Amino acid sequence: MAYDTIKLKSPPMDRSTVKRIEQQCILRSGCDLSSGEVLYELFSGQLLGSWDSRISVIPKYEDYVIDKNGRPRLHACEPYLLVEASVHKVMLGHNVYGGPTNFKEAARYLVALVEKLLETELTPADYWTVHRVDVAHVYNLSKASCKEFFDGIQLMSFPRRQKNAAKYNMAVYFSGKTTTVKFYHKGSEFNVHDRSRLRGFFRILFDHIHGTDDKNHDRVERKLRALQRLADNRLRVEVEIHSDKLQYDHGKSPTVADLTDEYLERIHDTEIERLLREGKQGMDTVRTTRAVLNRLQAQYPGPQGTRLYGFWTTLTTLGDEVARDQYSKPTFYRNRKALEDAGISWRGSDIVVQANDSLIHDFTPQRVDRRFCNSPARNRPEYHVSRDLMRLAA
Repeated sequence: MAYDTIKLKSPPMDRSTVKRIEQQCILRSGCDLSSGEVLYELFSGQLLGSWDSRISVIPKYEDYVIDKNGRPRLHACEPYLLVEASVHKVMLGHNVYGGPTNFKEAARYLVALVEKLLETELTPADYWTVHRVDVAHVYNLSKASCKEFFDGIQLMSFPRRQKNAAKYNMAVYFSGKTTTVKFYHKGSEFNVHDRSRLRGFFRILFDHIHGTDDKNHDRVERKLRALQRLADNRLRVEVEIHSDKLQYDHGKSPTVADLTDEYLERIHDTEIERLLREGKQGMDTVRTTRAVLNRLQAQYPGPQGTRLYGFWTTLTTLGDEVARDQYSKPTFYRNRKALEDAGISWRGSDIVVQANDSLIHDFTPQRVDRRFCNSPARNRPEYHVSRDLMRLAA
C-alpha cells in the first residue's frame, strides 16, 4: 500500500502571509514551468489529474457555508491555503514503486516541503484538514496479464458506478460522490505522462554527478528503460477518497492527526470488494468448477447449493447482463449476494473458453492475492538515486 495524491487545507492564516505566498507562487511558476526540468513545481492552479507531478498551492479567501436551505454557498472568510500534490511523486520523482505508507508522515513531509520552498512558516501539518487521499495498491502482473484483466472488466456490468464509468484499453475509471476507483496499467501511464519529464530531470542529475560526459545520454536512457520495465509489470489499483466520505465518517473535515492508516486502507478494501464483488477479504475466493461446487455444498447444503451452482454457471457462461434477464430481479440479486457471501467469483472461471490458458485465472485485485506488491523494488542500482543529489540537480 502507498499514498499518492493528497489534498490539505490549512487553518486560517494572516492576510499578509497569504499575499506573500501568492507572490512566491507566481514567481516560481513562471521560472519552473518554462524550463519543465525541475523536480518540484509550485503553481496556483488545479492539478490536471492524478499523473500531475506539480504541487498545487492555492490561496483562498472564500469558503463554503451551509445556508438556511441546506445548500452550500461561498462566503468570505479568513484566508487559508489549499495544498494538493502526488506525495509519492514529490518524494521519489515518480510513482512506479516505493511510496509513503504512513499517512501522517506523508502529510507532514508535504507541508514541510511547501514551507521550505515558499520560505514561509506554516502551521504544523497535524492541524491541517484533509480533503482528499488516494490509496494505491500495486500488483505484479505482466503487460499481457493486465490486458487480459482489462478485457474481462470490459465485459462486466457495474450498476452502481455505470453512470460515470470510463473504460479504456488499459485502464478503467469509476467516479462517485464519495470515492473514485481507478485501475490502470502503470507502464502505459508512465510512458505517456512521466517518461519525457524524467528524461529532462535525469539529464540534469547526471550532468551534475558526472559533469560533461558523452556517456550521460546512455545513463539517462538506461535509467528510463529500467523504470519502464518495472512499470510494464505493474497493475495499479487506486481508491480516491473524497472530502464527502471523510466528512460523513467523522462528522466534520478530519485533520491529519485524526486519520489512521487502518481507516484509509479499510476504505480501499471495502470499495474494491464492493465494486468487483470478489467476496470477503478474509475468505479465499474460488472460481473453478470443482472448488465452487464444494464451497456451495459446504456453505448451503441441500437443494439451495445446487440451485446456486446453476446460477453461477449461468453467470460464468452468459455474463451479468444476460443472466439478469433470465431471473427475476429479487432472485438475481439474492443469488448473487449468496455467491459473494460464500467467496465465489464468476470472473475468470475454468468453464470460460479462454480461462484454461488464462494468465490471470486466479487473480483478484485485493491484498490476499499472491501478486500484491508489499515489499520494496529489487535492490538494483539503476532503481536508486540519492535524494540529496536529486535536490541539488533541481
